[in-house]
Amino acid sequence: MVTQTQSKTAGSQARTSSDILHEINEIKGVNAVVVVGRDGFVIESVGHMPNSNLDVLGAAIASAINGISEMGGELKVGDFTDLFVTYKSAMIMCFPVGDAICGIAGEDASALGMIRHKTHKLIPELELYL
Repeated sequence: MVTQTQSKTAGSQARTSSDILHEINEIKGVNAVVVVGRDGFVIESVGHMPNSNLDVLGAAIASAINGISEMGGELKVGDFTDLFVTYKSAMIMCFPVGDAICGIAGEDASALGMIRHKTHKLIPELELYL
């Protein structure tokens, strides 16, 4: 299920959460972007993963973040702010967006720094639309 939430900011045109996801997905090195609830349900997504589907990615992200959030609570270190996981042939970045999680997937961890830099302003903006 794909939803689009619109918001207007002072002096600008209406933008949707989908617009922001597409902008993130256009960053070199990004293959897919998902917004997933803590229950693992994919709220919105763009792109694709070559060896998996986005529902599987969403469920895996929610499971990992729920565990990491619980660990942060037990250690009394605050809420999670981001997560970066690299694999032999993939990388996954996760950021909280309100009560949901934004997951960004790509094939090559060498682009991680640039992706993080370019998403720095987009993730807080995305939170406004969800």
